[in-house]
Amino acid sequence: MSFAQDEGYIPVSFNDLISSVREGINTQFGTTYTEENFVGTNWYKYAYAIIQKVQEGEVKTSEIFQKLQEYISDTNERIQRPSVSMPGLLEAFAAEGFIASVKPPLLIDAGKVYIGVDLPEDTDFFDNKVRVAELIKEYIAAGLVTMGDQVESITLSNGQSFDFKFNLSNRIPIRLRLTATVSQNNLIALPSDEDVREAIQTNIEARYRMGWNFEPQRYYNFSDAPWAASLLLEWSDDDGGSWHSEIYPAEYTDLFTVDLEDIEVVFQ
Repeated sequence: MSFAQDEGYIPVSFNDLISSVREGINTQFGTTYTEENFVGTNWYKYAYAIIQKVQEGEVKTSEIFQKLQEYISDTNERIQRPSVSMPGLLEAFAAEGFIASVKPPLLIDAGKVYIGVDLPEDTDFFDNKVRVAELIKEYIAAGLVTMGDQVESITLSNGQSFDFKFNLSNRIPIRLRLTATVSQNNLIALPSDEDVREAIQTNIEARYRMGWNFEPQRYYNFSDAPWAASLLLEWSDDDGGSWHSEIYPAEYTDLFTVDLEDIEVVFQ
């Protein structure tokens, strides 16, 4: 049986096995069988039946090795990214269509896990709450205590019922204001106000999520606006009463939300 790094163990072919038998006979008994005149001899007939059995074993061993490779690969992936870790848990929830976040672990939170989930309060709200609790049951390691003000009791396979908790997102509606100074060196056509607002909203959807610090400089910069000499993106959480350009340090449940009509663009 041969081994290749990319294909694993590969069963040895019939021709290779029969050639090994022929060469062994020539060595042991001083014969000079060639590949052509070996066929049809009693040696060949005897070896043919044995090689068939050998090949069956080779194929079965190859299949077992393939299954072992798949098992090891799957196990390694689980070890490298366990579901209870922040990335693994977020991926598990995202696969079910939920946006979730996990509070970064602190020493005082040992044994506890805080999960936030963004659930729109629509007609599916209560069904989604149950599904979120089921996901927590499936993906949180035994022994960890879940924390939160949303509670659902789930019955386990042994008949016992346990409460699984999480928190809803803290949605914070904001307004945005981009002040853009056009470069004196600019030679390209300026985008429209609507194009800029749509670009900002698209960037936020791609570069921001619940529980992340809101970092204004990430959502519209010079890679988006090569025509600009300076850019200042500010946010307001009090309907324009005050404006801020610094980073907003978010809690794990915080989620800034902004509508297209709440984005203002000022060209200078």
